[in-house]
Amino acid sequence: MKLFDYFEELLIVVSLVVMVAINFGNVVSRYFIHASWSFSEELMVILFVYNSFLGASVAYKRGAHLGFTVLTDLFSPKSKKFVAYLTCALTTTMMILLAWFGIEMVKNQAFFDQRTPALGLPEWVAGISIPLGALLIIIRVVQACKKQIKEIDRLLVSQAVVSRGAN
Repeated sequence: MKLFDYFEELLIVVSLVVMVAINFGNVVSRYFIHASWSFSEELMVILFVYNSFLGASVAYKRGAHLGFTVLTDLFSPKSKKFVAYLTCALTTTMMILLAWFGIEMVKNQAFFDQRTPALGLPEWVAGISIPLGALLIIIRVVQACKKQIKEIDRLLVSQAVVSRGAN
């Protein structure tokens, strides 16, 4: 399970190293032989899309997505628990829809044998990033939701202990 804990980070590191190497090679090529690598921009865009989904997954895992807690901080722990479940359900639903439509897009790309202009790669190689990214985000949302619910449950238990001690 430890490998999966850092799965996205590993892929992001590898991808960024590849992106830097290609960009550096392209700059050197333009400077010395006055020719640009035609595939570099295409590959950068594909890797950037993958990195966007991987980064969103990492952000969920770390709890780094922006949150608006001004209202929820005023809620009771039971209400916070309800909001946590609701947020998890809505985010998961959104990612399921994204994965569903992403799969439909990938099926069409494969069916029509669409290819990228410079590299001639099948378009689904880039398109599959959408359903795969959505799946990773779903996994991390569920993990984050479980963690948040455990924290709220601990808060409820500690409040119960304090209230018993006051009586």
